[in-house]
Amino acid sequence: MGRASGTTKAPSESPSPVTPQPKRKRVEKPRVAPAEYDIPYFAHMQLNPARYPVTVGAPVGQPPFEPAPYGGHRAKKSMKEDAEDDSEEEDSESSEEEVVSLKRKALAISPPHNGFSGSDYKKAKMAGGRPALAKKVTAQMDSDDELIVQMKQARYQEKDIAQRLIDEGRTHYHPKTIGTRWARLKKVMQVRNDELLDQDLTDWHEGDDEVLAEAIAKADAEVEKLKQEIAAKKWRMVADKMKSIKPVVNFSQNACRKRHEDLEAGTAKPTPESVPDPDDEVKARIQSRLDKEEAIKKAARFTTHHQNLDNNAWTSRMRQY
Repeated sequence: MGRASGTTKAPSESPSPVTPQPKRKRVEKPRVAPAEYDIPYFAHMQLNPARYPVTVGAPVGQPPFEPAPYGGHRAKKSMKEDAEDDSEEEDSESSEEEVVSLKRKALAISPPHNGFSGSDYKKAKMAGGRPALAKKVTAQMDSDDELIVQMKQARYQEKDIAQRLIDEGRTHYHPKTIGTRWARLKKVMQVRNDELLDQDLTDWHEGDDEVLAEAIAKADAEVEKLKQEIAAKKWRMVADKMKSIKPVVNFSQNACRKRHEDLEAGTAKPTPESVPDPDDEVKARIQSRLDKEEAIKKAARFTTHHQNLDNNAWTSRMRQY
């Protein structure tokens, strides 16, 4: 008998039969039915008038308060008045009392209106004098305007003049109104004085000419100061305009002014580009200027490109410029 080998070969197993898989049925996706309500996507778009009534966007409800007579004031009904509205007799009585009370309030705090003359309103006293009314400024001044003129000529402050008017029971002016009225009174008095001069009813008196010369000197000093301020503002504007026209330049107001003066005098330094035979240093300056201009142009194109992308981000495709 032969000797058995060390390794034994396992009997070959037959492959298991493949069970056929059932074919999957293709499930058709249901078609999306049209929307039941064709609501527009954007809020500013109009609704379909064939489906929605025109009164959909109309306001609803009423204002919380009803307008009351006498000056347009509005009275809010209290809980007690709402309970009294159940009875017709009580409603009529309460409405009459309400009208009387509102009329008294209107006489106290409202400006003159139809049915309430200005003379009656002028007689109405308020806390600290009479209320201020629209009063024309004329040369024939009343006692209130005369007091304002006298105190302003005596160098009193507006708040002191307003308090003086209140203490004497006169018109209750705001301190700022005192200054405005004083300026208008000065103009009226000046016009009146010019008329008197033309009619030879008033004169220039002793010492007025010296005051005139002093006033002219002070006015000239202020005008000269204003001229300097305007000139400085002009060259600031020139420097800003140069920067906006040509972004590569960055000269100050003093440099712009000096360059202009040199150009006018014919002593301005020539530009590097006008040198006939430039050396290496001049060429380097020219090239540096060209590099700066090119960098600014590239930055401007990059900024414009991104601005276009931001502005058109809602679109489905990128625009090519």
